[in-house]
Amino acid sequence: MRQALVCYNPPSGRGRTLGACAWIAVWLVLLGTGGCLGYRLTPAEVVQLGQGALSRSPVCHSVLELEIDTDLLKDSVTVELWEQRPTRYRVEVLAAENLQLDGLAYTTDGQQSMSYLPHANRVLVGPADRVKLPLVIETVLRSRVAWLEDADPASAHLIARERDEGLVVYRIGLPLPNGGSVQYTIDARQWWVRQVEYQDAYLGQGRIVTREIECFERAEEVRFELDLPAGVPVQQVEIEKSQPLTLQEAQMAVPFPLQTPAYLPAGTRFTVAYQLDKNIALMYTGEHSFTLVQGPGIGQVPQEGASTILLRGQQALLIPDPEHAGMVLTWREDDLQFSISGSLEQKEIVRLAESLEPAFKNVEPDSDAAAGEGTP
Repeated sequence: MRQALVCYNPPSGRGRTLGACAWIAVWLVLLGTGGCLGYRLTPAEVVQLGQGALSRSPVCHSVLELEIDTDLLKDSVTVELWEQRPTRYRVEVLAAENLQLDGLAYTTDGQQSMSYLPHANRVLVGPADRVKLPLVIETVLRSRVAWLEDADPASAHLIARERDEGLVVYRIGLPLPNGGSVQYTIDARQWWVRQVEYQDAYLGQGRIVTREIECFERAEEVRFELDLPAGVPVQQVEIEKSQPLTLQEAQMAVPFPLQTPAYLPAGTRFTVAYQLDKNIALMYTGEHSFTLVQGPGIGQVPQEGASTILLRGQQALLIPDPEHAGMVLTWREDDLQFSISGSLEQKEIVRLAESLEPAFKNVEPDSDAAAGEGTP
């Protein structure tokens, strides 16, 4: 599907003369080779056209170069991506400095996923919440679209309007909910995103360059299938059924000291813990029920409506949760990620988080749990 060319060029007169037609012809030639050279759009209009191009592109095939610099991963990665938003993807890592990423292939329909790990010579198949892309890469790929889709056009500002490889492009700056910022380079021909540069509290800083892109109304099923080497072992990943744990059992299952709140809202008490991979979820029930999750990587949380606050000397995200009449608070501290969610007002959830302290003193974690830390 070829995207329609959308340009603005306000007319300067009503009559049609031969000279005017000649100028129009020249303008159209220039327009066809380089984008809109006449009327300058406002930053808000460019963002709206970029958002429109996303909505008109149900299936896209692209080659992207990712420059990633976070606490968890620093790498230059080239990926081939087929995407049918919001849940269907096929990703193949064409090149990466990290040998464990080089050659990785992944596909998902939002329910089931398959991941080929060439360094381990195996294929993982299972539920989408169990078989995943590396967290940083998945979040970068999804965020590059979500940041633009969710942007308020009125908040955009123009950085530059220039030519890039024969195309007229707009470089537009936008604020991110967590206090960071993102810069989009959008071409003035098809209004596709050609480059993204970002500074984010959780993703660090990075750049995404679109080397190739084409979009379609639909794609054959084979486009989302993995081409696997013959004879590679396939491992089925089942849904884990976590057993309820006491606080003491939860502590012995992980190598880091569990934190529990010294302050609890009236009528609220700890009831049960669950182990979620290498993380622990503590459930508190009562009039103001909430869940405290902590561990090395508990994943992303929805950031719609998020605000940034200072908490325990760290930058934290506070996110309203109207569906559950409460709040979500998440932050990183001492190489661990924390998340508190529940039917709590902002003042209560912040007070609760500020009161966190070690649940036990001088507790030796289980040696098997400590040894397992850092393994796939």
